[in-house]
Amino acid sequence: MPSSYTRIGLQPANTSRVPFFGQFVFGLVAVAYPLLSILGDPNRTPGVLRYLDWMFLGLAVVFLLYISVQNLPLFGTQTYLEITPDYLVHKSGLFAPKQPFAAKEMRALDLEPNQLLLRLHDGTSYALNLRQVRGRQRRQNLRGMLSNFAQRNGLELRERSASEL
Repeated sequence: MPSSYTRIGLQPANTSRVPFFGQFVFGLVAVAYPLLSILGDPNRTPGVLRYLDWMFLGLAVVFLLYISVQNLPLFGTQTYLEITPDYLVHKSGLFAPKQPFAAKEMRALDLEPNQLLLRLHDGTSYALNLRQVRGRQRRQNLRGMLSNFAQRNGLELRERSASEL
């Protein structure tokens, strides 16, 4: 099965207190301030402060790169749920490790309106936020893939609608 059919791209969970646009504007201001100081009158700023301006400029550029990589798909989809014949693999971002869940370790799947709950044999459970799956068609694809995965591995798939909760 090709990976394009088994991978559901997730939108990044918007959990930061400052939205991406605010962080980006802050980063641009943080880059502009030392640039204006460096490009200004060289006799006005002593040598030590000029060194600090260069350090601050470097850190501001690193911050801009970090928030761009974290929030924009520069390196492809980095937040996804991949459904393979024997595993569910969840990756929640570029700097986060993959979390594989083997089908033989699962007891049941609970599909609720806003989350997918993976119940494991050892009594633990893992909740996947389905608000990250955008669009009706993508949710239908996810539901179909999960039902195929559950049938193939003999798992119980319980679906609850919003009216049942």
